[in-house]
Amino acid sequence: MTTHQTAKTQYIQSKDITYAYRQFGPKSNDGLVPLLFLHHFRASMDWWDPLLINSIAAHRPVILFDNAGVGKSRGKVDSSVKDMASHALDFLKLLGINEVDVLGFSMGGFIAQILALEAPKGLIRRLIIAGSSPSWGSGVEQRDEARSQEINANAAGAEAKPENMQKLFFYDSESSHAAARAYWSRIHERTKETSGEERTELVSWQYADGGEGLQNMANALGRWSSEEQRAEGSFDRLAEVKVPVLIGQGKDDFTISTVNSFVLQQKLPDARLKIWPDSGHGFLFQFAEEFAGDVVRFLS
Repeated sequence: MTTHQTAKTQYIQSKDITYAYRQFGPKSNDGLVPLLFLHHFRASMDWWDPLLINSIAAHRPVILFDNAGVGKSRGKVDSSVKDMASHALDFLKLLGINEVDVLGFSMGGFIAQILALEAPKGLIRRLIIAGSSPSWGSGVEQRDEARSQEINANAAGAEAKPENMQKLFFYDSESSHAAARAYWSRIHERTKETSGEERTELVSWQYADGGEGLQNMANALGRWSSEEQRAEGSFDRLAEVKVPVLIGQGKDDFTISTVNSFVLQQKLPDARLKIWPDSGHGFLFQFAEEFAGDVVRFLS
């Protein structure tokens, strides 16, 4: 059986972008709707946790992909969430997909919200948003300067180290720190030996591009959290999302305030919220099998 560690990368060409993606799990022609994964800030599809992905792929067809300029894809990294969602729609159209479920984590959750708002009617069947937030709006908690500086110090370095991911994704407890170590080990299980392909790292890894991709993504985050750019965000339009939504979050998210998931749930017409104990932003990696089970049940 094909797994996250062994799946071969495929490519599909748009006008000015080559999208890299992987598809595995049960066949969609068995009547199962595929699940598209949208990843966090700077992450390529190689940064998904195989325990989470494989646990879901045992039951559902999954699609991992790198958006424009990310990972193995070609093109320029977008500087707005709106453009990232537009390229995700472009990718789905190129694949000829008429119905899809979407799981967005962190920044991927921002993209998922706009994708649901902009997609043609009937394309998005169900939505899963993990460790995320609406755009700027009433009740959405913004980071203070000290928190922003600490997040930037861990998220915007030339490389990502285990201690950076632990700080950003996990709760300050011994059990959550142990989960962080296990997660770090798992995300490196896909190797050239298992897949026949070189691993792709974070956007602007070692600042090989002069930091351009990182800066574009940072600009996208800034626009999402800006009152001045409110019109291109999700907050004022969330009532338009008519599909069922599952929202997941950790007890105390250092990166995106946990309360923002509650605000999101309250604004959406058909959303349910589950908060995991002893966890933070990366709860879906700390409780990978449990969260995968919830996802599969929700999609079924």
